[in-house]
Amino acid sequence: MSFGKLPLPSFINSVKTGNCVVCPAVGEDDAVIEVKGKYLVVHSDPITESGKDAGYLSVVVACNDVNMKGVECKWILTTILLSDKAHLNGVLRGINEACNKIGCSVVGGHTEVIDSKRDIVVTTALGETDALIDGRSVKEGDYVLLVGDLGLEGSWILATQFASLLKAKGVRDETLKRAREFREELSVQEKALKVSRFVKFMHDVTDGGLLQCSLELARRFNSTIKIDEKAITLREEVKEIVDALSIDPLKFISSGAFLVITDDPNAVKSKVRAQIIGRVERGDPVVVTERRVISDDVEEELARIESDYNGWWERD
Repeated sequence: MSFGKLPLPSFINSVKTGNCVVCPAVGEDDAVIEVKGKYLVVHSDPITESGKDAGYLSVVVACNDVNMKGVECKWILTTILLSDKAHLNGVLRGINEACNKIGCSVVGGHTEVIDSKRDIVVTTALGETDALIDGRSVKEGDYVLLVGDLGLEGSWILATQFASLLKAKGVRDETLKRAREFREELSVQEKALKVSRFVKFMHDVTDGGLLQCSLELARRFNSTIKIDEKAITLREEVKEIVDALSIDPLKFISSGAFLVITDDPNAVKSKVRAQIIGRVERGDPVVVTERRVISDDVEEELARIESDYNGWWERD
């Protein structure tokens, strides 16, 4: 059995949608609802691939998606599904830490113990705005920029939960130590708000990595996304980890990084560290690089590792 996120086109037509400014669609991180002249931006996300620190990560990744509309995350609801009641305080500490870091508050949720090997936390994040980044002005020739570094989230999860496997594959202790510190770089709110005035669209790099994120942009705008793989650099720690496990870093879960589409890349680069990695081109909704053409949904590398090395997670 394969694990990971299911492709939206496979079931979206079976769901009743409507009464939203932005409704569920490929490439959209959020629902947007108009309320009394303002826009309410809403996103929901589960943490299923990280058994440790699920509370912290759940808040961060859900708020990251709200940030993709150029909006500050203000409120969250958390559903906590525990494998053991004794884990509750640890999950709550993580949620509180993330809320303090981001500046949001818990306004509701649900908590129970379930029959599971790991804790699952589902967070719904909300924010409000007067203006909306909706992508309507995206056109052929616009630039695609990568803000942040690829592979931080995946490397952090592996370094904290698969340390013995990585050591067995030759990854150095100092690399594992530095990778565990990536946790502090997973929130994108500060960077997203800095560049929001200069972008036409933003999309965070999560399941399936940069290639899946780019494919979703291609489908969202019915265009070809041309990516220059040679322009993408990796942190030393990420490279050591992905090489050890033969992970494709462009298919690796990467919260802490996001793609922006803009016609003013210099303005974006003046606010945050960013790399120009591609362009929007006329053509079929696919991703084209110098090495490959991506037309089908990408399998997340972290899910593959968890399946291939079943048992190592429990050992750590």
